[in-house]
Amino acid sequence: MSDSDIYHVVARGVGRCIIFEDDADRKKYLGILDTTREKHQLALLAWCLMDNHVHLLIKGDLTALSDGMRALDSEYAQYFNLRHGRVGHLFQGRFKSETVDTDQYFLTVLRYIHQNPVKAGMTSTCDYTWSSYQEYIGEPMRTDTGMALSMLDGVDGFVEFHRQDDPGAGCIDVNTGRCRYEGEAAIVVAKEVLAPVRIEEVAGMPREERNEALKTLKAARLSLRQIERLTGVSKTTVAKA
Repeated sequence: MSDSDIYHVVARGVGRCIIFEDDADRKKYLGILDTTREKHQLALLAWCLMDNHVHLLIKGDLTALSDGMRALDSEYAQYFNLRHGRVGHLFQGRFKSETVDTDQYFLTVLRYIHQNPVKAGMTSTCDYTWSSYQEYIGEPMRTDTGMALSMLDGVDGFVEFHRQDDPGAGCIDVNTGRCRYEGEAAIVVAKEVLAPVRIEEVAGMPREERNEALKTLKAARLSLRQIERLTGVSKTTVAKA
């Protein structure tokens, strides 16, 4: 469960199959998404429809999110299979999700979602038709843009933020369903979640305090090896904390 009730959700086609054959499919999915979020009282903070997977940034109760995603995937799969003469599962099992517990990670996920088409070579900029980027720079239709625009000082700040390169380190991977941080991103996250404690202080803390700090780092999705490298505490000790 996330303290912020914000989740990054990924749903992908089984065997990486195409789940949107054309714009009619994309419009249908968004229509079902609109009905679902209203019924389950979910706020949509960002979204992006790729050919074989979907990214959603959603705020809401975890149970409502699970029920809503199950209903969304089921209804869309029935529509897609009927329209395209297909049988069997459309989505790869249950959707994948990760918690978004800090402002910095919220912005990281937001940009990662909007830069997905760029990274995939589908477009040269984030100005992609089938994502919430259009709503952020224009007129919101289904996306709650207020939180991000407030944090980025409006549309100009939002656009500039998205021009910056971001590997999306730590964001859930569409193929594995796992999260990972790389390079400097791990250091930034560690400093943020431990503050005001400094990383270099962890190893010398009393045992109980040290273990609490290690638990905090693990909860932030840092790997055991990364925590060992950053704190100087052995991987075995980190695992036991």
